[in-house]
This record gives sequence, C-alpha cells and structure tokens, in this order.
Amino acid sequence: MQPSWWQTLGALLGLSLLALILTLAFDARVGLLILVLGLALPLARHLRYLRQLQRWVEDKSVELPAAEGLWGEVYRRLQQEFQAQREAHARSRAEAQQMLQAARLLPDGVVMLDAQNRILWFNQAAQDLLGLQERRDLGQFITYLVRSAAFASWLAKTDGSLLTLPGQDNRTLNLRQVALPQSQKMLIVHDITELARVDAMRRDFVANVSHELRTPVTVIVGFLEAFADMEQPDPEQFKNHIQLLREQSERIRRLLDDLLTLARLEADTEVPAEAIDVAALARSLVQEAEGLSGGRHRIVLELQSAAGIKGSPKEIHSAFSNLVSNAVRYTPPGGVVTLRWRDNANGGAEFSVTDTGEGIEAQHIPRLTERFYRVDRGRSRATGGTGLGLAIVKHVLQRHQARLRIESTVGKGSTFTAVFPAERVIPAASTRPPASVPAAA
Repeated sequence: MQPSWWQTLGALLGLSLLALILTLAFDARVGLLILVLGLALPLARHLRYLRQLQRWVEDKSVELPAAEGLWGEVYRRLQQEFQAQREAHARSRAEAQQMLQAARLLPDGVVMLDAQNRILWFNQAAQDLLGLQERRDLGQFITYLVRSAAFASWLAKTDGSLLTLPGQDNRTLNLRQVALPQSQKMLIVHDITELARVDAMRRDFVANVSHELRTPVTVIVGFLEAFADMEQPDPEQFKNHIQLLREQSERIRRLLDDLLTLARLEADTEVPAEAIDVAALARSLVQEAEGLSGGRHRIVLELQSAAGIKGSPKEIHSAFSNLVSNAVRYTPPGGVVTLRWRDNANGGAEFSVTDTGEGIEAQHIPRLTERFYRVDRGRSRATGGTGLGLAIVKHVLQRHQARLRIESTVGKGSTFTAVFPAERVIPAASTRPPASVPAAA
C-alpha cells in the first residue's frame, strides 16, 4: 500500500527529531549530516517524478510511470483527467464531423466566406448550383467566380435580403446571406427552378383560360347585341344564329368540364381500387370512336391480353377516351386508328392508341401534356379540342402509378401509350382473346 501524504509528513518529522537527538547527544555535525541525507533522498525522488511529469506534459504519448505516495495520486488524477479530455475531444470531433457531413449533404447550397468574401468552404449542392470546384476555388474571391454586378452589390449589404440569379444548367437560384462572427458570412443558395416554372405555368394558365373563354363569349355577346337591335328578327337568320350560339356555348361547357375535372383530380387524393375490365372498356371505346369518326376512318381493336387493372373506372375511361378522340380528330379521312391492350415484359400492361395522322415534331412532345399547349392552335380549335385532354390523361395515369409514353414520326403518325405497373394489373383468369379484331372499316 502506497504511503499517504500524512505518512510522508510523519516520516520527515521523525527524521528531524532523530537529527535533533543526535545533535544533542553527540556532535552537531552528525545530526546535521543525518538531516541532510534524510532530506536529500526524498528530494531526489521528487525531482525524478517532476522530470517524468515534464516529459509527459511535452509528449502525451509517453505513459506516466508508476509512482508511490503523493506522486502516485497526482499521476493517477492527471491520467484520469487527460483520458476524460481525450474522450470529450473525440466526441466533439465526431459530432463536428457529423455536422460537417450533414452540411455537405444539404439540398441547399452553403458557402462560407471570410471578411474579404474569400471562399472558406462550400458543400456539394453549392458546387452543383454555382459551378464551384474545391481545388480551384477555395480561397478565391467569390465575386471572381459569380460575375454579376447585382450579386456584388447585394453581397455588400447586410440586411438579409434575397437575390435571384441564374445558375448552372438554366436553373433559377435564390441567395440569402447570414452574418457570422469575425465579419464572416454564410451564403445559402436555394434552387427555385421548379417554383419559377410552376409560377410561369400558373400565369400562362390564367392567360390561356382567359383567351379560350374570350372568343366564344365575344361571339355570344355579339349575337345578343345584334338581336337586341333588330325590331323584327328574320326567323331563318335567327335559327342560323342560334346554332352558332349553341356551338360556342358547348365550347365553353367543354372547357369548364375539363377544368373541373383537372381540379378534382388534383384535390382528390384517394384512388379507388375497383376491378376494371379493360377489354370491355376498349370495345366501348371503339363504338365511341366510330361515332366520332362518322365512317371516315378505319378503327381496329387488338386485344393481346385478358388482364384487367385496379383503379377508378370513371377516370380510366376519361383518360383512354381522350387518347382515342384525339387520334380520331387528328387523323385525316381514310386513316387508321388502332386501339391495343397487351402485357409488357415487366409484369405490367399497356393500353396504346396509334393513328396514321401527320405526326408530331420531336421538340413538341415533352410539352404535350401541359395545359393548353397546342402544336397547331388553329387546327386544335377547329377539331373541337380544349387543350386540356392530355393534361387530364397525365393526371389520371399519375394517380394510378402509371405513365404516358408518346412516340411519333412526322408524316407517319403517333402512338400514345398508357403504361401500368405490375401492382395495378389484375392477371388474366381466362384464355387470351384473338390477337386482332377489326372493329370497323
């Protein structure tokens, strides 16, 4: 057991008393010699322990040796304190690394600047949005890399205002600056490309609705004003005008019906899971196509699957009917419209409508499902379309986890395909029907 501090003190007092007795009993020099030798030995031991402590302070990798008495207690407590600090430092370092990693993975860009607006650090999102490169741009003035007079002026402010700038790959960015200690700054970069696109679509939507309604309303108001100025309207002329009024009123009704359908699809989050007999639905669509065609086209039905799908019968009928009516309207007389229902290789199924019309140029295809987007506005209105049919198709399919695939060749025709995933398909319980069924000539 190591001696405690009071035991050490007792030993020193005993040594001093022994020296005093020897001094009184014999020669004073003998007592003094005994006292010096008795004090020199503990002092040398303390100096050795102090040297060991000095080496440990200079290099913490050196282990403290075992010691006795007070020095053993001091070594033990120092070692415990150092171990606690080392563990706390490791925890702080791990937390800092975790926070740094989280900042690197933030969806918004983060750029740290010093007092002179030099780049100290940035995350992956800032690299993508602003086109920064770590090896090249760290330590550079950010105004050298983001060359914009508006950005330089905004950077000099400290009012926390927002700035909108163009970014990489035709993106639209919102920038906000946050003041940090020591005159440093943090820039937060948010990609608002999608928000800007939606806002532009909203403005276009309002403008398009106003434009679509203006023509029929103007026609109706014009006829009503003409009728009001007539003292005795000609019955035959009045009858002709009534027909035009009915056509324009029907055009408004179709437009409002489609707008209400879109609004309902966007507001209703619940999708029924009723069993839909697609083969029976396709046969009814053939009859609709024949009525719309009036014998001007050949309608062909190809049932290559007996599978069904789970969903809303009303919505699926609306989507498929839009595809069929578009094909009939945009196919010249004598053309062929083919309705096809088949399985695909992924366990899903596809309903497609193929026409032999004029086809669609490639640059128009990505925008066909936008509201009121028309390849040929004059021709679309002449065929009775509202410009919302494919938008309705897109929304219906998205609600059923399906997608719309569009293929077209100018001068040969187009194919619009609704692709349903396997989880929406009800496997066929009977033998497949004939591969091709000519519906009408």
